Amino acid sequence: MFYLNICCYCSSSSSSSSSSCHRRLTFFPLCHGPAEPRYPPVFDRKLSPQEVTVGDSIELECHMTGSGPIKVTWSKDHKDIRSGGNYKISCVENTPHLTILKADKGDTGRYFCHASNDMGKDSCSSNITVKGILTWGRFFRKNPPVFTKKPSEQIEDMEGKLVKIEGRVSGSQPMSVSWFKDSTEIHSSDKYDISFKSNVAVLCIKSSQMSDSGRYSCQASNEAGRASCDVTVGITGGRRCVERHRTPEARHKAQ
Repeated sequence: MFYLNICCYCSSSSSSSSSSCHRRLTFFPLCHGPAEPRYPPVFDRKLSPQEVTVGDSIELECHMTGSGPIKVTWSKDHKDIRSGGNYKISCVENTPHLTILKADKGDTGRYFCHASNDMGKDSCSSNITVKGILTWGRFFRKNPPVFTKKPSEQIEDMEGKLVKIEGRVSGSQPMSVSWFKDSTEIHSSDKYDISFKSNVAVLCIKSSQMSDSGRYSCQASNEAGRASCDVTVGITGGRRCVERHRTPEARHKAQ
């Protein structure tokens, strides 16, 4: 690629009462460094099929890779879905998320997530089935809790840090969530911050200490049943953590 430089100059002669103009064109090459490689979007974690009951909320989530900016859209049976009303749409850290706040039988269908950038496009889909409430006398059929996104099985951190444990659960409402440390139930306090909003259960351990190490369990329950998941938390002292990353020579000099 080149850019152009044009120089113009004129001259005149009084004796001959004449003048002339000249132009000089110069081309200079433009230099660019190597361009960063760009990649099309690819869904490395796709949508999963779900079966829910009328009135339940539905959480659809997937994950993609690719070069930004990436445009994400949703559709049901090839009809566009927009955020608002009964739908809530978000995309954080390449994780598109669609929430149907209160499912109806009309929400049954095939849902698509579409991703595109200047390099290409990709999509993934799944079937969602919404069933009506069946009655037998005074009983209603409900869906038991299911953890659709479990926290990491093991978390390690240093003393003084905030430790966050998070899981996503689906199932019929009303639903309650409880947290346990080494089989003993724990509650919100100066030590723990516990919340359950939009089907996301969160436990935060504030200013963690080595004594906070142990096995933590999250238990979700409703009329239809219960589900749980476990996390092993290990908190190490600051000096101990530094010593573990030192070379043998550095540890010898420090002694």
